[in-house]
Order: sequence, then C-alpha cells, then structure tokens
Amino acid sequence: MKPKKNAATGLPAEARSHIGVNPRFSGFGGQLIQTHRALRRLSFPRSRWADVLLVPTVIFFCTLLAWPLIAELWAGIIRFWAGGLGGEILLKSDKASFPGIQSIPYAYVQAALPNPLQWWAGMLIAITILLGTTLLPVRMLPMSYALRVLAMIQVASQFYFYFWAAEFPYQSASSISALSQASMVLILLTPWIYGLLYNIFDFGIPRKILLSLMAMIYLIVLTPFQYTFAAWVMLQYSLLWHPVIYLLGSSLVQFGALVGFYSWAMSWKRRE
Repeated sequence: MKPKKNAATGLPAEARSHIGVNPRFSGFGGQLIQTHRALRRLSFPRSRWADVLLVPTVIFFCTLLAWPLIAELWAGIIRFWAGGLGGEILLKSDKASFPGIQSIPYAYVQAALPNPLQWWAGMLIAITILLGTTLLPVRMLPMSYALRVLAMIQVASQFYFYFWAAEFPYQSASSISALSQASMVLILLTPWIYGLLYNIFDFGIPRKILLSLMAMIYLIVLTPFQYTFAAWVMLQYSLLWHPVIYLLGSSLVQFGALVGFYSWAMSWKRRE
C-alpha cells in the first residue's frame, strides 16, 4: 500500500511527520531537504579494498616491467626532436634513483646565461603580459590571474639575473634530468593516487583500471615532449626562463592533467 501524500507538499506522510519533529529537514516551501552528498556516509564494503590496493599494485608492477619499453619510447621521441631542432640537443640518460628502473633518458643541453638582448626581451614580454591582462574581459579573470602569476615569476627572474646572474646555482642539463626523474616517479604513483581518491567509489573495476591507464599513458607521452621543448627554450633563450619552466611548466602541468582526468572520471555513472 502506497503511503499517503500531503496535498500541499506532495510528500509522504512519514516524511511530513519527520519534518514536523525536526524542522531542519524542511525547506522554505515545506519541501524535504535532501542530505548533501558531502555529508553522506560512503558505502564501503570490505571487498572494495581489492579496488583500492590490488588494482594499483598490479598496474604498478606491470609498469615496472614495461619500463624498458617506456624508456625506449622516450629515447626515440627525444632523438627525433633533437635531430629536428639542431645538433645542440643530445640524448643522454641518468641512473634512476627508483629501485627496479635502470636509467631515465632525457634531453641534454648546456644553456647559457642571458645576454643583454635576451634580458631586455624577457622583461618586455613580462611587462606586456602584465599590462595585457588588464584588457581581458571579466569572464576571463582566472586566465588573467594565471598570466599574472607567470609574469610576476618572470619579473622576479629578470631582477635576479640582472644583479646575480653569475650566482645562479642551476644548470639546464641537471634540471631536465631531475624533472624527467620526477615524472617517472609520478607515473608510478598515479595508480596509487587514484586508488586512494577514486577507487573508493563504486565505479567498477574496469573503469578504475581505465582511468589509471589513460592518465599514465598521457604522462608517458607528454614527458619527453614537455622536457625536450623546455630544454630547447633554455638553449635558445638562455637560463632566464629556467624559473618559469621549473615552477610552472613541469610537475604542475602534469598534476593538472591528473586532476582533469579525475574530474572527468567522477562524472561517469556509478553502479550504486
């Protein structure tokens, strides 16, 4: 037998009686207020620990086993672009600090300190970006803020290289090598990150595996392109652009990709 509904609100009598006892559940028009999803208890059966722990473990060890093929892919991409961008970019590899991985290929360049022309060009670009953001419409405010952060970091770099250029402690080759190693670690950590943040929900094992694989493949392909381009920028336009590349053009871009994949995957329909 169906519960009787109140003529005014269309709610079951049980719900109306519950609201009458606790007014917190009653909205402005008398409608029942649903509990926000952020306050609901997550249904987490014990069997889902397999999704959280087993799925990342399998993907992690499969990636370790496939790393020689990944390194060969990186070397091929770097070698191709090194040949196309000039002979000053070389393919080299450093010993990996992660157990189970032998070496990490990267684009080797020896970038110089900025000359006066490069310094003034960098300052002009930074000032142009700062002033140009004031002309953007209000709807593009997030982009304005992002461009201003980029320009302010570059302005700080300009002042540093103007006064203390000879004391700059970083080299392009060691930085590209370190960033490539950091990318390798991030690729291996990706299934664990999603295991703790995504696999706790009931999307089904195939989708959880698919999310990790898509994100990892994206990072595997992105990394050699990203850092070969960064090496070429420093080679052509000097170490003046090292701070922007290191702070904004490296791991931040990769974490942004992981967040984007996660946001997209959270829009998939759950089984529950």
